[in-house]
Amino acid sequence: MPDANYSSMTRDNFLGFGCSATSLFKEQFKINTFDVESYCERISIGKLATSLTIRFTKRQRMIYWLFWTAYSTKVEASDFERFFGVPLKRMYGFELWLAKRLGFIKEDEGTYEMTLKGAFYYHYYEHFYTLSYIDKMWGIMRKEAFPERIEL
Repeated sequence: MPDANYSSMTRDNFLGFGCSATSLFKEQFKINTFDVESYCERISIGKLATSLTIRFTKRQRMIYWLFWTAYSTKVEASDFERFFGVPLKRMYGFELWLAKRLGFIKEDEGTYEMTLKGAFYYHYYEHFYTLSYIDKMWGIMRKEAFPERIEL
């Protein structure tokens, strides 16, 4: 189990409750509406207040898992295999090899840890991703309780 100080984004799955809460399941990511009145209205009639659902292919879910697990700067190959039922090296062997060659990660018996160089670039691009996609998505959802579609 991860340390207690990890945020929800470093969990394999989680269930969020309340307005603007997020839930992550094996095959999808859900966000509740940001609008309190709309949230209460949906809940009062026994409906989910989900404003956005992203459905993952298995490969997309693997990338999502890796992206947010790497936030802690360490990835355990055994955790990946336990969650997805396939070895990390089978799915991403070339990418891991390349990251090692470029000096972004080091490996010790199935534990991949970012070097300072790797952590710098990871967090640089994670910040770019956050600003480009998450902020745009949340901006739309703050204005519209249940958007029909969001294109990023």
